[in-house]
Amino acid sequence: MKIAIRSQQHFSTSQWSGGSTTQLYIFPANATYAARNFEVRISTAKVAVAESTFTALPGVHRKLMILEGAITITHEGHYSKQLKPFEVEEFSGDWKTTAIGTCTDFNVMCTGQQQSDLYHIAMGAGSSFTLQPKEECKNVFLYATSGTIQLQLLDVDYILETGNLMIIEDGSVTSIAISSNNGFGLVVLELD
Repeated sequence: MKIAIRSQQHFSTSQWSGGSTTQLYIFPANATYAARNFEVRISTAKVAVAESTFTALPGVHRKLMILEGAITITHEGHYSKQLKPFEVEEFSGDWKTTAIGTCTDFNVMCTGQQQSDLYHIAMGAGSSFTLQPKEECKNVFLYATSGTIQLQLLDVDYILETGNLMIIEDGSVTSIAISSNNGFGLVVLELD
């Protein structure tokens, strides 16, 4: 099992026509978004324009979680829906997709047959929680949206600050103890 915590200094940010995107993780490590040779890519994006068009990504399965703001997302020929903070939208990168509204979002892109669960946990001051990923889950990603979070995994203590990403790869995690003195928000991605 490999465990790492990445902070802003490890991420790369680039501009696009509607705002900016920050790559948090890509697998394999030598893959690039531009070459579209990744199996998994995790990023955040700031959508700064009122109307935007998603990049066509044939063969890519996408999950999108709104972190701040709200958008109405339209998948041409399929459906439209409004997304508010911490709601998740799952769609094909083959679809022609547009959005109205500004937001900050969390993106998961997968090729192949990977299965994933994406959700958000928010707890108040002085709270604790035990995260128990699915048994078949081999990789867990924890992204702190707010607060300073104390985590305990395999009897080792970790601290996750706002904007940091904890990566747990190639292992079977049965439980992660999570607590915070001041409350926290945490995006959880479980990936088979």
